[in-house]
Amino acid sequence: MTSQPDWLKLMNMKRVALSIIAACLLAAPGVYAQESEQREGIRKDLPAHLRPQNNVTSFHRRSVDSTEKPWQSIGRVNIGGRAHCSGTLVAANIVLTAAHCLFSKASGQMVVPGIVHFVAGYSRGEHLGHSKVKSYRVGDGYRGEEGATRANMGHDWALLVLEEPLGEELGFLTVPNGWFEPPKPTAPPRPNKRKVQIAADVTTAGYPGDRKHILSLEENCNIITTANQGRILLTSCIALKGDSGGPILQQVDGTWHIIGVQTSALKAGDKISGVGLSAIVYQPYLDILSQ
Repeated sequence: MTSQPDWLKLMNMKRVALSIIAACLLAAPGVYAQESEQREGIRKDLPAHLRPQNNVTSFHRRSVDSTEKPWQSIGRVNIGGRAHCSGTLVAANIVLTAAHCLFSKASGQMVVPGIVHFVAGYSRGEHLGHSKVKSYRVGDGYRGEEGATRANMGHDWALLVLEEPLGEELGFLTVPNGWFEPPKPTAPPRPNKRKVQIAADVTTAGYPGDRKHILSLEENCNIITTANQGRILLTSCIALKGDSGGPILQQVDGTWHIIGVQTSALKAGDKISGVGLSAIVYQPYLDILSQ
């Protein structure tokens, strides 16, 4: 029996990935990666051979030093002391995260900004910066009460406006230079319609529920496919509860850049893949807020 050529294997992988996205868009709810502080996850003192084999963990990830660049620009988004997500400084006073992190199932409403805090460079109870959130903007059309639906998937992002400009000291992450294709000279400006060139190799970062007090990276993964004209990204990065709102990163000429935000996960058997939104979705709103 002859083996399939590489190009055919790639086509088959993309075909499977697209079918998974389609199933998720049609069937959602999907897996949201928000972590309750009461959920402790797997005991960290258990040796690997005693951990549940059917439970995906983050123990394979490399932890990083949150006092170093660019990791100090990433932190935890704490909501009312009861839940957390991950977030990234994308301007001096603006943090990117996922919209569903800000929805309270208990009240059936989006939370008030005053109970949301961003802790930059967080690691094991220590941090480099802290700020309350004074306001936030979520994707147009996002409806938290509907959950992880097809309608919500493309709008599950949030930009948090901080009381303190933490990024002035700690720095913030931006998209790579030239990442957005320039508009045609004769065409009217339509920022929501900008196209992007997306390279395959990516790294994601976050505070997953089973190691929620330390930043860790999901490395050596890639974008399997895209949907909705490059707005929705399906990656091979394993996403767990707590990772929501964390950055999708690419390194260009030795510099780390952000190209998107993690929003949810798809599970097929024991494999959990990450779903995110590319920067093309939220960047026009960031441009306005940053003015």
